[in-house]
Amino acid sequence: MNLFWLFFLMSIATYFSRRAFMRLPSHWMSARLKSGLSYIPVGIFAALIFPALFVQNQSVVFQPILLAAGVACFIIMLLTKNAFLSFGVSMAIVVIASLPLLP
Repeated sequence: MNLFWLFFLMSIATYFSRRAFMRLPSHWMSARLKSGLSYIPVGIFAALIFPALFVQNQSVVFQPILLAAGVACFIIMLLTKNAFLSFGVSMAIVVIASLPLLP
């Protein structure tokens, strides 16, 4: 039951801190701060993806299929700005490369 209260209290603290930050007038934030905040989604995406690319069983590994899919996703995202297309193509690369070639 203590874990429930921990999650509950942390969710309240997170909600109110984000809500308060969003309520700040825009003239209080400098252009540099606004620019820095625009990189948060990229940082979160990298934090979610990089461990899957380079860590397996608590050791650093090189997985060329996943790396190629990640590069393809990045390039398609840059060119088209379409998240669904870029993720779909990168997932297709992983699935096709993981299929056995010979029955």
